[in-house]
Amino acid sequence: MDSQRTSQVVTFRSPPRILIPKLVESRDAWKLKAGQRKKKLKAAQIHCRDLSVSRELWKKRALAAEENTHALHKQLLQAQSQLQQAKTTIAQLELEQKKTPASHRS
Repeated sequence: MDSQRTSQVVTFRSPPRILIPKLVESRDAWKLKAGQRKKKLKAAQIHCRDLSVSRELWKKRALAAEENTHALHKQLLQAQSQLQQAKTTIAQLELEQKKTPASHRS
């Protein structure tokens, strides 16, 4: 099969002085387009990488803020519970104070 390919000679109707510049121009245009596409691809990859890094950073910040919010919410509930206990204690003390005669107070 290789011998058949090598024995066949491709013949063109146009003379080489016309074909060669056109083939060179075609090759140069292809290389230019390929180079531009390669640059665009590289730029897109860099942009994608930067977006991924940025997204990860914002995700970490959001998770940290969410944890902080949960911690503050816990603190708020504890403070409200302590406040309620303090109010109950004050109410009990005031009630006891009213019940005890004035002479026993020091």
